[in-house]
Amino acid sequence: MKASDVPLPKDGVLFREIEDGCVLYDPRTEKVHSLNVTAGFIWCLIDGERSLGDIAGEISSASGEGGETVLRDVISAADEFARQGLFA
Repeated sequence: MKASDVPLPKDGVLFREIEDGCVLYDPRTEKVHSLNVTAGFIWCLIDGERSLGDIAGEISSASGEGGETVLRDVISAADEFARQGLFA
């Protein structure tokens, strides 16, 4: 994926926060995906309207982390979400 991509979560994927991160459940595949706090935060910002670059910018502004590092992390997380079939 690249910074200009605007991914859309697959319809029906359920999100639940847990003590040390969150889980996603895809009822179509009956798969549970465990996410750390950072990946969960990224997932929550993916809405089919914001690009990955926009999401990285929001996270960078809020955290004070370097933009290129954050963008790399956001793209990496989105790549994994895509590999797991979590995007429409």
